[in-house]
Amino acid sequence: QPTSSNLRPAINGDVKNHFAPRLVGCISRSLRPVFIFLRVLALFPVLIQRGTNRRRKRWRRLTTTVLLFNIAIALIFLNGYLTKMNVTLILLYEENFGLMHASTVSAIISGLKPFIACFLIALFTFRIKTHTRLIRLIDAVDLSFRSAFRASPPVRKYTLWFFTSSAVLFLIPFVYRIVEYVQTGMVFGDDPLNDSAFILVPMLTVWNIVPLMYYSLHNKIVRFYLTTLIKALDKEHQRRVFSLKFYYEQFLRITVIQEKIGTFFNPYILFSLSWSVAVLCLTIYFMTQDHASLSQPITAEQFLDSEMRAILNKRVHFAIGWATIQVVVAALHIMIICHTGMLTNERTRQVVNAVLRIVPDQNADLDRFQIACFVHKMTTQFMWGMTVWRAFPLERSTFFTLFSLIVTYSFLLLKLRDNPNVAPIMTNIVTIVNASNAITAVDTR
Repeated sequence: QPTSSNLRPAINGDVKNHFAPRLVGCISRSLRPVFIFLRVLALFPVLIQRGTNRRRKRWRRLTTTVLLFNIAIALIFLNGYLTKMNVTLILLYEENFGLMHASTVSAIISGLKPFIACFLIALFTFRIKTHTRLIRLIDAVDLSFRSAFRASPPVRKYTLWFFTSSAVLFLIPFVYRIVEYVQTGMVFGDDPLNDSAFILVPMLTVWNIVPLMYYSLHNKIVRFYLTTLIKALDKEHQRRVFSLKFYYEQFLRITVIQEKIGTFFNPYILFSLSWSVAVLCLTIYFMTQDHASLSQPITAEQFLDSEMRAILNKRVHFAIGWATIQVVVAALHIMIICHTGMLTNERTRQVVNAVLRIVPDQNADLDRFQIACFVHKMTTQFMWGMTVWRAFPLERSTFFTLFSLIVTYSFLLLKLRDNPNVAPIMTNIVTIVNASNAITAVDTR
């Protein structure tokens, strides 16, 4: 049975027992398919260095890293160009149809995808050192837990979940794009941009959601270590194997992982919650307005042509469908971020509960001191736990607070719409604007 004395060199990577040859870098090896997928998306443009590398391989690593960084920069410019095109399209829709038209609102919501992808690629690229430190730290802690408890996270199961979710999130917009292509009468080869959208549009959805699943993957690994620690503490009731000092050392290692996860993912979490809440609020605002329009303004020639009119209506409905997909993604971000952080924080507190259930042994004073250390560490959870950039912790209260704010916002808009002092003013403004648009349309024709 290993003791706390042979755990310390495990963290430094100098283990010389029978565990060492097959455990160094075990988590990073198991997550290699995930890292390759992240490199394809330009979210991890670097190779992980394992052990001492030969000189003849250094130039390969350097060349690969430079190539990956160039691909990341190229994808940033590509998404920036798509964002610029979406802004131009939004301004065109707003000028011709108005802000509260379905095409305009759908373009705003769907147009966020390339902007989000551009931000995420830049964020993950420029924080690559923090990312690699996090991976190495998890490798070291995993080696420690394997040596002490002979337990390691089921990374294959987590990887299967990761890729299954990615495949589903890719197939949904891909199939929807095919249906839209057929129903709206598009011809393959007429527009290269529309043809490339078969791959580009689903990839934008994957870009939006993969960092969220990657964040959840790291939390699953942390919760496994916490569960292992809790089970070991519960067995201490039958027979004392390790001292509380040893468990406190393992607990500190897990808290360091949580702190590093927060350091790396905090900007992403804050950004994701911000755009998700903004998308939900814009959707609710559009749905609660009387002057919101679902019809497509068309010319007299298009109005007389029933086939053209049907195609235009289908395009509006498909645009609403794309916006609906993005709204669902926004809601998933809020729920998964809050749920993942809540599970990790609650599992961390269960460690202290397991410690408090242990009956002190002969050296009661030392045990009391270690218990006090556990309790004191938990009082500072807001500094190293799962939080939104230390502004507020990810707890049940956070999710219900966001939910109540969105519901309150919806009822407030409905109340303003039904208010007799507000509704006539808005109706008159919309009537005047629509009339001026109609006159402008007649003059142009």
